[in-house]
Order: sequence, then C-alpha cells, then structure tokens
Amino acid sequence: MENSQLTQIIKNLRYSMDNHTLVNVIQTGSSIFYTGSVVGIDKTGTILSTYTEDGLSNGFVYIDYNDIFDVDFYSDDLTKMDARLKMAKNLHLLSANQPELRLNEKVDLLTQVLGNSFVYQRPILLIKDDGTMMEGFVSSISDYEVELTTFDKFDSSSVYHERMPKTSIKLVEFLGRELNLLGESKKLLMTGHVASQDISGNLEIFAALHRALESGRRIIMIPKINPELFFIGQVRAVSADAVVFAVVDMNGQFGGYELIRLSEIDHLEIKSDYLRLINHFVSLNMSQDTFVQPLLNNERSFDSTVDMFPVIINQAIKFKRFLRIKSNEGETYFGVPFKIEQGVVSIRYISKDKPTTPQLIELAISDIDEVAFDYLDAFLEKKRIMDMD
Repeated sequence: MENSQLTQIIKNLRYSMDNHTLVNVIQTGSSIFYTGSVVGIDKTGTILSTYTEDGLSNGFVYIDYNDIFDVDFYSDDLTKMDARLKMAKNLHLLSANQPELRLNEKVDLLTQVLGNSFVYQRPILLIKDDGTMMEGFVSSISDYEVELTTFDKFDSSSVYHERMPKTSIKLVEFLGRELNLLGESKKLLMTGHVASQDISGNLEIFAALHRALESGRRIIMIPKINPELFFIGQVRAVSADAVVFAVVDMNGQFGGYELIRLSEIDHLEIKSDYLRLINHFVSLNMSQDTFVQPLLNNERSFDSTVDMFPVIINQAIKFKRFLRIKSNEGETYFGVPFKIEQGVVSIRYISKDKPTTPQLIELAISDIDEVAFDYLDAFLEKKRIMDMD
C-alpha cells in the first residue's frame, strides 16, 4: 500500500471516530465490507463496532490497514443503513449485547483483542494474511505469537491447535451475536461428534417431511440449485408438490418462512453437528426470550390442500408484502408482486445494479421454485418504502 493511500485511510477512519459517523470499510481484493463506527485506531489497524444489514449491532471487528482498500463515509448505502439503525431502535429490535469496549492506548489493538479472548475465553473469527479463516478460542498468547484452539461448526471432530505469529493476522471478528452463542456452546463444539444422516430420493424425502411435520423436529434442506444456500427449519405444511418451512437463521432465531417445490429439494439432513448446534442456539434464544424479533409471527398456519404458491403471492399482493422469489433458472428477485393474470405474476423488484429504481418482471407461477416471506428484511424494506411515501 502506498503511503499516500494509507495516510488517507487513517485520516478517514479518524474523521469517522471523532465525528461518530458510519463508514463502510472495504477489504483489499474483495467486495466484502464492514459497516460500522470506528472505536479504535493505532499504528497497524482499527476496530469497528459493526452492524448487520438489518441495522442491528453485531459485535466488533479488528482490521489491519493492509487489508483495507477504501473507507467510504458518503454513499447511498450508508444513508440506507443510517435509516435502518434508527428503524431498528424505534422498533425495539433484538441486537447483540454490545458492551462498551475499553481500550488501553499503551497496548496495540490486536493484542488487546486477542488478550480479552484469552482471559474471558470468548471465541473469535480470525483471518490470516494468506486468506485462511478459522474460528476458535485463544489458548495462549505471547508478545509475538498466539495459539488458537479451533473448531468447525459443521464437524465437531475437527478440533485443532494452531500457533501463528501475530503479524500474520489481518482480521478478527469478536463479540458478535453468533460468536456469543458459540461461546455458550463450547462443550458442544469440542465434544460428541454426530454422524450426518441424509435423506434422498423423492418418496423418502416426502415421507421424511411428513415425519418432521408430525414431530416438529428441525431439519436441514439442501436445494438442487445453489446447494450452498441450504436452510434449517420446521415443516409447517406439505402438499403433493411443495413444502413450507419455518426457518431459523445462523443465530438460532426465527427467520421467516420458505415455500419450496419438492422437485427442487436435493436431499435432507436429519442429523448433523451443525443441526445439533443450531438447535442449541434456539434453546438459548428461547431461554433468553430472543427467539422472535418484534414484527414477526412464527405461529402462522398453512393449508396444504391448496396450491400454496398463488395463495402466498396473492396475500403479498393484497398486503403489499416483499417476497424473495427464486425462479427455476436460479435467478432471485426481491420485491412486491402486484398482479396475477392467467398464471403469470408481475413483480416490482429491487435490482442490485439500480437499487433506487424498481424494475419490472413477469414470471409464470409454474416457473417459481422458492418463495421466502415474512422475514425481517422483508418487513423492514416495506416500512422503509411506506415511510418514503
């Protein structure tokens, strides 16, 4: 990094810290960025208090200057995020418990972050300068090195001890919602590996969905298109060609509903380490009364004797609700349907390329494979549009 670029980055970060402004910190060689407020700066890096896209507090991140490409504090995205933060506060949405971060000016920021993780045994997410990412607990720390006892959320048998120089660390996330839950799940992460149990085949999947409906147990659904976009949920209705899930997110909180055609399900997981972990997260949220965000309804019922796709879409038309719709070609649209004629739905959707100008598309209902609805982002986007009118 050139000295002039580094000087400007530090200048922008200091301006944000002194004036309590939101910034987007964009990582080098990546489209990933963190949105937050600067709470600490030293010779080698910075600490941000970060927020989710829903405007919720989500812990902190330490970023080495060499991993920062740019610092943006004037953009449409930040204007939208500022509105989301105010909306989240006004609606009393549930955020991660954001403690006050007390920093010592005599000790470098990275050492303080790693030291606090070691003393309080709080997990961190760490990225090294070679791109290696790991999660774990700091098990020892010296002036120049740190040892991490790592875990894998998806495989409890994968626990390792890795020692590395502190200078190889370019990013550390800490005290976020998921990391706090992982800290309360340490024993589960380190012991008792569960062998995965998958269900595949049309008849077997259909039968497993009915068993899950009757028992209320959560299962993992892996779709044929974009299998990395799997989700976990309880079955709320099963018809001859579709199923509705009440979804939980990566933090074990209610995440709305997902309607998907049975033909688009590749397989189900009914046992796995990750499923066990998410169920534990749900139990923790239930005990802390943080499972369901205000605005959301996790007790909806559905009629499996009708074609659920036009029913859900017609409800969205009537109440002007946002949906996330995936076509059978794998394209996803986030918007509001406004008309159905002869089996074709018209949708005004938000394009990533033109976020301020709604786009129009028509889709045959028979070409729609998935519909996500009644989740937090859909409600917040509807409220944002209503507040603009």
